Parts: sequence; structure tokens; C-alpha cells
Amino acid sequence: MGAQLSLVMPFYMNSGMLARQFEGWAAWPARVKREIEIVLVDDGSPEPAVDVPRPDGLPALSIYRVTEDRPWHQHGARNLGAHVANGKWLLLTDMDHVLAVDSAASLLKRIRLGQLDETTTYMLDRIEADTGLPTIGRDGQPKPHPNSFVLTKEHFWRIGGYDEDFCGVYGTDGLFRQRAFTLGTRGHLKHIQLVRYWRDLVPDASTNAPRKEGREAGAKKEVLKRKAARGELDVVKVLQFEWERVL
Repeated sequence: MGAQLSLVMPFYMNSGMLARQFEGWAAWPARVKREIEIVLVDDGSPEPAVDVPRPDGLPALSIYRVTEDRPWHQHGARNLGAHVANGKWLLLTDMDHVLAVDSAASLLKRIRLGQLDETTTYMLDRIEADTGLPTIGRDGQPKPHPNSFVLTKEHFWRIGGYDEDFCGVYGTDGLFRQRAFTLGTRGHLKHIQLVRYWRDLVPDASTNAPRKEGREAGAKKEVLKRKAARGELDVVKVLQFEWERVL
């Protein structure tokens, strides 16, 4: 049996956090390793992901690299990961979110038993790494990561992927969510958790400046205006960049 699930994760100057991810993946039991592949997409990082020391005993791992360093290009990196993934199912998340072994095993069991709907985009529970308690939003309710999803590869491309016309602009993941929940069903996987780390725990858990630019007010509206002027409001641009496989 090959990989049932592809864990897709962009990388940009997160060497310490990737080392922690490697440690966790290497400790997974054999059955979990057999059924999950890891797809890392190095998004043009000056510190390449392929240079991070890898322990023995990892699941199937591939590393791809975007050959140009573009700000806020992680959605392009996700598109690439979904493009090259071998699993029927995808788990798209960020480097600062860890899929613990019990949640990995539970997710794989639901996939094996056919308990997941193939036209649903699922969100997941999220807990804090230091306390083990749910992440709480401003409304006082548990808050899943807004850009982590489980869905089939086929459904990802039915949705269209992330529109790379918006790369370079902060805060556009909601456009993918909107299309996903319009073209299919919104779901939530209870008791399958992502563990969130932040820079107080691992200094490079999430990408820091100078990469984080493009937060200008109104930038997203300007992109929408340009797309409208070209008659492309409903056109999703994907894989508009050069890339290579490095592992």
C-alpha cells in the first residue's frame, strides 16, 4: 500500500522548526510512516530546506524548491506541493503546525474506513504546544488554523488551488476558503489536532521579517481591480513560477 495521505508544507528559513518536525516524523510507528508521505516545498529560502540534517527513519520525503525568492509566495508553494503529491488525500498546513502521531493515526484510520467525504474541505482542531489547550480566538471560542485543510487532491484542483495573482499580498488565504466552501462542503475533523508552535518556543517556527511584507491596506482590492480589468475575476492562476526537485 502506498501513501494514502500527503502532508504538504512550505518552508522558508525554518531550519530549527523543520529539525523538530523531522524528529517527530522519524518517531512515528511503521504503519503511519507507510501511509503518509511528506512533501516539503522550499519557497526560495536563502537557507535551503535540503541542507537541514535529516535523521534516519523518516517517512517517504520529497523536497521541491521554488527557484526565485518571492515575498508572500507560500500559496504558490502549496500549489506545487499539491501538484506533485502522490497521495489521494492532502493535509495542507504550515511549518509551525505539528501533526502529532495520535492525530496522524486517527486521520489515516478515517481515510482507510472511508469515513471522509471526497467533496468536503475539512478543518482541524488546534492546540497550543506549551499548554496542550485549544487555541482560543477573539470570540472566546476554539480557533482552528484558518489555512490548514484536509481534502482530496482531486477536490483541491476542482476548487482550483490558490490564485497566484495574489501572491505578494498578505492575508489572501480566505479567497481559497471561500471557493472551497462554495464548491463543496465545509467540514471539521474533531479530535484530530495540529499543535501550534510560535517563535517564543522555536525562534524560526514561523517566517519572520524581512519576508513578511505586502501588508499594505487595499492591496488585495487592487489585485481584484486588475483581474477585473483583464476579464479574469474567475480565473485562478497556478504554477506561474520555475521550480525543481532537490530530494
